[in-house]
Amino acid sequence: MTNPFTSLTANELTSLRTKYLSCLEAIATAGQSYSIDGRSFTRADINAVKLTLSQITDAQAMKSGTRARRTFTDFRR
Repeated sequence: MTNPFTSLTANELTSLRTKYLSCLEAIATAGQSYSIDGRSFTRADINAVKLTLSQITDAQAMKSGTRARRTFTDFRR
């Protein structure tokens, strides 16, 4: 799966991450709905918010060069 956030700048990623953290906090603690740039989220969308936040964090790590990568080799052939 391709990360849709890798083309954003570091500042854009930071701003977006802050918005999604606020969204996650609002719907997780108070069960509120939340809107980011015209897109609404409710309690039922919490997994989508968590996935998006994970993708943003991963894109930030790629930009900063701190992302760890694993390679697995299969010798069963």
